[in-house]
Amino acid sequence: MSIADHFDHAPDAGFVRSYDSQAARRQFQVSLVLILILSVAAFALGLLVRFDDPGGNNNAPLPVHQVHFAGNLADLRG
Repeated sequence: MSIADHFDHAPDAGFVRSYDSQAARRQFQVSLVLILILSVAAFALGLLVRFDDPGGNNNAPLPVHQVHFAGNLADLRG
């Protein structure tokens, strides 16, 4: 049945839901525990994971003359 068939607007019944404060508190506490577990796991991974140094300890740029090519071009004129 489509909504166009219902022309009469029935008034809302008002506050029809009751909320259990104990269930809300329990859900909030479980959420806090899960956040705590995730933060401890992220901190532990941050302590355990070590990345390699990028390219060693020499921070000086390479001189231009150390660039090597694959070979010489053949002389095609002769």
